[in-house]
Amino acid sequence: MNSSSAMKSCRAHPSSCSLLCAERAQGLDCYNCMVIPFHYTCSSTATCPYPDGVCAIQVAEVVMDSIRQKVKSNLCLPICPKSTQIIGILGIVVYSKISCCNRDLCNAAVPNGGST
Repeated sequence: MNSSSAMKSCRAHPSSCSLLCAERAQGLDCYNCMVIPFHYTCSSTATCPYPDGVCAIQVAEVVMDSIRQKVKSNLCLPICPKSTQIIGILGIVVYSKISCCNRDLCNAAVPNGGST
């Protein structure tokens, strides 16, 4: 919910405003691990610093000749980027999938191809 929607909701339902505003004031909690092996579990968490941010998990597969390595990152972002990207640089190809969500600690699951 963006801040404009929250303000409209607070005006329409003042009794629920304090709970709603208190919840968003604390921020969204997301798993927070950068470039860890794909099969590892992220257990570190952080409060998202962006007011309307999203939790995200990104899986990247790096391919160089016949060598493939998969890593993942769990993090908070200000917006959800395009879900799938392919980048090629000097014979190295990186396939990246990202999935976003907006509930506390919702970015544990590996993306399956889209944004939520």
